[in-house]
Amino acid sequence: MIVFWLLLAAAAGMTVAQDAFPGDAVFHSGWYNALNVMVLVVAAFQRRKNAIALFGAAIVVLSGVAAGLMGPDTHTVVGSPGATVTDDQIGSAFVFPLAPPNVDPQSVAVSLRSGSSLVAIGTHRRYWGSLIMWQTPRASVWITAADAAGNRLTITQPTNGTFLSPVLAMEQSTVIGGMNVQYDTFAVPAERRTVKAVLFDAQQASHLGPQSPANGGPAVLFAVADRGDRPVPGGIGIVASGSQRKIGGLILGAQAGSYPAVTVASAPYLPALIAGLLVIFAGAARTAFRSKT
Repeated sequence: MIVFWLLLAAAAGMTVAQDAFPGDAVFHSGWYNALNVMVLVVAAFQRRKNAIALFGAAIVVLSGVAAGLMGPDTHTVVGSPGATVTDDQIGSAFVFPLAPPNVDPQSVAVSLRSGSSLVAIGTHRRYWGSLIMWQTPRASVWITAADAAGNRLTITQPTNGTFLSPVLAMEQSTVIGGMNVQYDTFAVPAERRTVKAVLFDAQQASHLGPQSPANGGPAVLFAVADRGDRPVPGGIGIVASGSQRKIGGLILGAQAGSYPAVTVASAPYLPALIAGLLVIFAGAARTAFRSKT
């Protein structure tokens, strides 16, 4: 009987781990889920077993296998302030609120659009069906652009001129001078310019030599090109966070900060997981009672 309970504990533990440590890619692997089912099957073929507990373990394991094999892979949804981003993997959209660069990203709540209502997602776990979601801060850059006379210019995405956003999510990365840095791109339609912005955090910016920020903070390298992606004269320059500079005929400003993204991970459906565990405990209590009597 001891072997049966050990096997049951292992099978249930492998499923509970998916809820305790959501987001690990191992939970989506075929071998992990096959092993979980195999442990349950071995327990079912034990000569001395508890049918009630075995039924509860089956509920637990099947909820874990369903999440691991049929649920979406762990992914991060990134959006700019004021944007609504559709997540095709879960069939819903996230609404990102407006926020200035100096606001703690933990105080900003991204919302999930569920039907006609909005469900706030914070830094703590938010269960939604067989999904777990939570916010994680990521580096972002608030930018401004003006012409040589100082007139403010509209900033858009390079491939979507209708989407206006002064915030770069810095979704891509590259290596410059041995440093792994994040970068993003925006367009200035009025001047027919495309600008690449590369973010150097405070530690990386300290290695920029004479162009390192005097305050020891982060910096942004701007590279201005025309619509044919050809560099313009004087189109490369570094701007310390919180300041602006004339680069390639534009006056560009940058303010580095943080803004939340949303991590989405599949997990066992919580009501099924809890129900299965309760059935296991009921079976264990029945066995304990019978052994005493």
